Amino acid sequence: MILITKHSMFEFCLATMLFSIGLLCSCQTTVSDLKEEFVRSLKSANVEGYYFAIEEDETQIVTYLTNSAVRNLIQLEGDTTVVLKYTRIKVKKANTAKTYITEVAKAGTALALLVKDIATGEVSSRKTFPVPEPHRDTDTTGSLPIFDSLEDCLRDFNCTRRGALQCEANRTCEDQYAAMICCLSDGLCYSVHLIIRPTTLRCKVAVPIPDFEGLVVKR
Repeated sequence: MILITKHSMFEFCLATMLFSIGLLCSCQTTVSDLKEEFVRSLKSANVEGYYFAIEEDETQIVTYLTNSAVRNLIQLEGDTTVVLKYTRIKVKKANTAKTYITEVAKAGTALALLVKDIATGEVSSRKTFPVPEPHRDTDTTGSLPIFDSLEDCLRDFNCTRRGALQCEANRTCEDQYAAMICCLSDGLCYSVHLIIRPTTLRCKVAVPIPDFEGLVVKR
C-alpha cells in the first residue's frame, strides 16, 4: 500500500510541474539551436521576414526558412530572381546535411522555378511555367474576360479550373503548373503563374518547393 500525504502530494505535483517545464525548455532550446545553425549555414543570406518550420521523423530532420512574400501574390518586374525558400535536410544516421535554395527566375517572357544545392550550385530541379492563356473562353466578340482585380481573377480560376488540376496532383503526386491571363477593368493585363501541389498524405515528402499564392507579371 502507498500512502500519499498532503505534503507529499504537493511535492509530487511540484516535481511533475518542474519536469514538464524542463522538457518544454529543452524542446524550445533545441528548436532555437536548429534555427540558429540553419541561419549560420546560409552565411550572408538575408532571411529577415522569413518564417521557420521543422519536420522530423525517424530518419531525418528537415528545417525550412520560407519567404513571407509567398503568402501574397508576388509581382515580378523585368529580369529578376526571387528566393522563395531555404531547405536543410539532415540525415540522422549518417549525420550529414544538405541545404537547398528554391527561387523563381524570370528572363524575358520565360519563368522557371529552380531548386539548387547551395554547397555545389548544382540545379537539382528546374520547372518551366507554361505559356499563359485565358483560363476561360473569350466572349462572342473574341475579347478576354474582364475582372475587377487579380484576386477576382484568381477566385474565378479556383472555381473553374483548380479542381481538375488538384485531382491530377493528388493522383500523380506531382506538382501541376498553371499560367493564366488576367485582364482587369483598369485596362491592364497580367499573367498569373501558379503551382497546385498534392494534398494527400501518401504524397507527403520533404520538398524544397513552398506553397505560395502565385506569381504575377505585367503584360
